[in-house]
Amino acid sequence: MTFSQSQLAYFDCDGAIRTPELLHRLLPNGGPLPEWLIDLREDQLGAPIKSSSSSKKRPIDPNGQRGCWIKKDNFHTRGGIHKRKRKLEARSVRDAMAPLNLAQHQRHYVHLMSRVLNIRTNASPFTLILDDLNQRAMPVVGELVRRALSRNVNVVVISFESTRFHSAVRSVPAHGQSSGEQIMQDLQKAMNDAKESLVVVDSLYELLNVEGIDMSAIFNLVAGKFASTLVGVYHQDMFPEQDPRNAYAPQPLDLIKYMATSVITCKSFAHVLAAKAAKERSLPEPTHGLLQGAEGIVQCLDANDHRGVVLEAEFRRKSGRPESETYFLRTARHSDYSVPTGGLPYGILKQEFVTLLDMVPAYGSQEVLGMVQAAANEIESTFNLGLTDKQKQAREGVVLPYFDAQKGEGGEGGRILYDMGSEDDFDEEEDEI
Repeated sequence: MTFSQSQLAYFDCDGAIRTPELLHRLLPNGGPLPEWLIDLREDQLGAPIKSSSSSKKRPIDPNGQRGCWIKKDNFHTRGGIHKRKRKLEARSVRDAMAPLNLAQHQRHYVHLMSRVLNIRTNASPFTLILDDLNQRAMPVVGELVRRALSRNVNVVVISFESTRFHSAVRSVPAHGQSSGEQIMQDLQKAMNDAKESLVVVDSLYELLNVEGIDMSAIFNLVAGKFASTLVGVYHQDMFPEQDPRNAYAPQPLDLIKYMATSVITCKSFAHVLAAKAAKERSLPEPTHGLLQGAEGIVQCLDANDHRGVVLEAEFRRKSGRPESETYFLRTARHSDYSVPTGGLPYGILKQEFVTLLDMVPAYGSQEVLGMVQAAANEIESTFNLGLTDKQKQAREGVVLPYFDAQKGEGGEGGRILYDMGSEDDFDEEEDEI
């Protein structure tokens, strides 16, 4: 096939490289592709050329989910242990483009959070979850563990506070007389017979400050050696002591924030609604818990809302550019997961139910905005400014001095018109003056 000079000017070379069928049609007599063209395509796309007839679709299970949800052969029982290596993922052209409209924006950010919650490969090697007494991270951690077990992922929990676990969860007790070296040995033993694992630390404060385990050591073990996912919970209402011998050392929270690939902050849904109501009325944002500064108050009445958790997430890309969004994670229901199969404790997730906060009806509905505006119209005062019916009648019966000037009969040179009453004390001498 030959092209003229004008046709070559409009020829899409990138499209030809991405389409194997078009490449074969460009060759005379359907001959083989030259070596330089094969090397060029593999260098740009990172994938060899395959014909459309040889491509196979991934299997779909009866529930309508693709077969890639469940990890196949994640646990090894014989023939030695084979560690999974973390592979670099090439970004497609569509992923590199910015969202064009609101629907694409919502779909893009929901997909980012869904990858983190579903423990997808290379989604977030180290996820940091920040919580406090007003909103604990247990609902988020429970959802992570539930989805990991449904995908046949090995779940290991380093427990400082938790005592009750699912039978499929492997617990590494870190309380009591356990030392940091013993915890690391038990963790490695719990991860040895699995390709991919989810390691959850329910208190990073005690792991770093009490047990004295270096954060880089556990990160290299989980994310480096075993190519797995590390999730740590840090309580923001626990303040570490400053070492006087090393006053310029960074705080542990600042260090793990720098190391984390995703940072999720948990907030109570009721507190977020109160903050929005204050913002609509141009009032300062209310404080809760320890931030109130009231003696003896550590937790508010609306803490740990049962309707769900508000998640302020920040995802760090490989380029260093962060992406931030606010989500709402409601409480999971039994209907969200299908019937367990294959001996797994949980079934496949039917549909993603984490959404953006702006998409929640209770947050952005007109009814809520109307209640906020109605509250803004009410005058807040320490005394009553209203009048009774008797007071209104007495006010209307009072004749003010300037009423005579409004009758249109003309004035008397600006003289004050005043009729003396019986209670007035008339003095002739003062009146003449």
